[in-house]
Amino acid sequence: MLAVVTLLGVTMQTTFAQSERLPVVRLTGNGLSSSYSEGTFQLEDGTVFRANIRHRGATAQRYTKKSFTVKLKDEAGEKLNASFLGMRSDNTWILDAMAIDVARMRNRVATDLWLDFATHPYYYDQEPKLVNGTHGQFVEVYVNGAYEGLYCMTEKVDRKQLKLKKSQDGNIRGILYKLVGWDFMGSRTEAEYVYDNTKPRWGVWEAKYPDVDEGEPFDWEPLAHNIRWLSTAGPEAVNDSLEEMVDMPLWRDYFLLLDLMLGNDNAGKNMYVYFYNLQKPEQKMAVVPWDMDATWGRDPWARPLAADTETGLYHQLQYHFLYVRNDSAQIYYPRYVELRKSYFAAEKLKSYFEKYFRLFRETGAGNREQERWNGVDGFELDFAAEEQYIYKWIDDRLAYLDSAYCYHPEVPEGIAETLAGTESPEDVVYTLSGQRVGKAVGGNLKTLQLPRGLYIWNRRKILIK
Repeated sequence: MLAVVTLLGVTMQTTFAQSERLPVVRLTGNGLSSSYSEGTFQLEDGTVFRANIRHRGATAQRYTKKSFTVKLKDEAGEKLNASFLGMRSDNTWILDAMAIDVARMRNRVATDLWLDFATHPYYYDQEPKLVNGTHGQFVEVYVNGAYEGLYCMTEKVDRKQLKLKKSQDGNIRGILYKLVGWDFMGSRTEAEYVYDNTKPRWGVWEAKYPDVDEGEPFDWEPLAHNIRWLSTAGPEAVNDSLEEMVDMPLWRDYFLLLDLMLGNDNAGKNMYVYFYNLQKPEQKMAVVPWDMDATWGRDPWARPLAADTETGLYHQLQYHFLYVRNDSAQIYYPRYVELRKSYFAAEKLKSYFEKYFRLFRETGAGNREQERWNGVDGFELDFAAEEQYIYKWIDDRLAYLDSAYCYHPEVPEGIAETLAGTESPEDVVYTLSGQRVGKAVGGNLKTLQLPRGLYIWNRRKILIK
């Protein structure tokens, strides 16, 4: 693997074998804490960079194994951009400790999968170099000479990553918000819609771009307007105008990802939303996921979650998708079928994990991580056992979702449409595989007490919620 560092216009390269060992990052600093302090950053035996370093995260700071944010700077103390491990050139880097994840890879796998399958944001044709997420590479970290273990070195979500338009002549164009607490974009009192554009927080939302702390003009109104609309719009408005408000294909894929990996901690938290250019018409609210450690069968305390647990998709936007839109069955089912045959196939999903478990084994990083951190803060580490747990959980989860979505891989394509076009009593309900499940007494589906999923009724696909 190739490490590339650009310093003051000079590019240096260091080559190492990823299959033999992981890259090593060395940090130094006195009194490292949640506030920035001066230190140094070094990758392998390359350049020693001056840096401002702090512990990062909110709940993450409760744990003994700390995550870090590193901001590189030159000799004059100004921002300095550098590219590492094939990732973008930037001055700010994240070293994610993944302390609550006993596999040390859930967020990385989820983000890799998201980048591979998710529909591009609505303005992709104008910005084909955008990255709607982050890239990351696994490294081993030493802090002041002490071994701190396995980390994921990642880019951050920001204006540059998403290619949002810069503010110009005092006019806000691209804008980025981060959700750090629980907010399902649901109804609230009028008092809760009051905000101060000079403040970096509105409730549980953070202003990420433009930079309020640097005195740049900011506006909470686009976000507040959309939340108000999602909370108050009636069925007619939702059916007529939802596509104009939000990037529906992107949000659909986001909710499908959460359903796949049981991402309850990301249903109304741990996400970024953004607008590409507020100075242009037809701007929509888009989304990018973040911090997906509590997924794939583990909760935020690393406790196991049963694969047949229903995802808490109680976001106001999700409510409109499932309960208000006339075409609700068409929003998810065709996309689920498409993904189930490709990125959501069991072996494909397992391959994302297998790549990193193999990397941890071959480099010895997994053994060193277990020796360093097993049992600390109550988290037991056993990578071999966790690998098998995840693989079985994926199989069980897909079986549960296939039933919930009434997905039958053995059914020929077009069977649902054929059934929907047949002349049959309007009160008879079928599964998409053609199995008759009963009659809706008096045209009332509730009399059947059917589980959640897609069915054929009255010669059309319907969704039981």
